[in-house]
Amino acid sequence: MIESETWHIRDGELVGEPPDSWIYVWRLPEGADPRADVLFVGATNAAPALRTWLHLHSSDKEAGRVAKRFPRIATEPADVYAFRVPVGMERPHVKHALLHALSDAGRIAPEYVGFPIEGVLHPDESVEAYVREVMGQLYPAG
Repeated sequence: MIESETWHIRDGELVGEPPDSWIYVWRLPEGADPRADVLFVGATNAAPALRTWLHLHSSDKEAGRVAKRFPRIATEPADVYAFRVPVGMERPHVKHALLHALSDAGRIAPEYVGFPIEGVLHPDESVEAYVREVMGQLYPAG
């Protein structure tokens, strides 16, 4: 049997189970500083490959923000790592906590084109544990 999905739109809205929630990290494998390699951190409920494509090709300045803010992406390599956010965790809180963890670890590239890393961080234990797991997958040796 062929795998398929069906989405229902009623009154202009998607109904049923909410789509998956993701956070994703763009890394520059050939950046000037191999430790500080994070170009962008995002969060989405769209498929990560679609969101990545939009960041590269959309004419909308927000959707196409990576290509608009970092034109060298047309010639420089990048790797995008996507992580499904567990049900019950709020995507913006996870993204905020991950941004702080990456910043605290010195992983934000000088070329970083993402949202400002600001605000006070008060994640709950489950978000902290999840972010530690993501950091461990991004940087297995430390």
